[in-house]
Amino acid sequence: MKICSLASGSRGNSLFVESEYSRILIDAGLSASQIKERLNFIKVDPTSIEGIVITHIHRDHINGANAFSRQFNIPIYGHPDTLDELTFIFSRNKRITPWTGPFSIADFDLEPFRVSHDAIPTVGYLITNQNKKMVICTDLGIITPEVEQHVKQAQFIILESNHDPEMLMNGPYPWELKERISSRLGHLSNHDTGVFLKNILHGNIQKILLAHLSEENNSPEMARQTVLEYLGSQAETTLEVIEQRKVSTLFEF
Repeated sequence: MKICSLASGSRGNSLFVESEYSRILIDAGLSASQIKERLNFIKVDPTSIEGIVITHIHRDHINGANAFSRQFNIPIYGHPDTLDELTFIFSRNKRITPWTGPFSIADFDLEPFRVSHDAIPTVGYLITNQNKKMVICTDLGIITPEVEQHVKQAQFIILESNHDPEMLMNGPYPWELKERISSRLGHLSNHDTGVFLKNILHGNIQKILLAHLSEENNSPEMARQTVLEYLGSQAETTLEVIEQRKVSTLFEF
């Protein structure tokens, strides 16, 4: 399986996932032209994408989904309630595909699971191809048993590490926004992520990507260093950060 973050953060999210035979996107929060440009950067033909899988309705996850879907005739998959909420955007799109549980796209098997966020529903996905499992889980305020159950199955983990609590509280955001971000329906801090990963770390994990970092209340260096304080030096080569303005490495496992 190959994985590349086209963008990760509050200004737009999209993840490219490839198997031996097929390609999908998880979220399409950039503009359609930006998604096309970033796919071209990693030498991927947009017409080869077989599905766009949506995690929730927030604009930084769906901004370019409709235009990209219609331009390249790609189906959009999502929770029925999420797709209903987006009817005003997707009304003329004939490729809308709600799922009601685990589903497949080509040779990918996708298992959605609920996460605690203020867009209800919001989901993460455990994605299986042959005997390989990856998980993407961003935009969540707390780690629930359901989240833990799915994340600890994966060999490749993409998990939110949104903010440093001190930077958030001392920063310029209005108090209401600070409360939202740090709430059970908000976003995981670097410390939250470090504690959780320490508890589920196992020898089969090949890569952990810290995702959805705040550009105002975090930095790649701070997120990585904080999480490493929990995981120890043995995770040095396992742990990496994906960013808002950079296309990531094309990871393979």
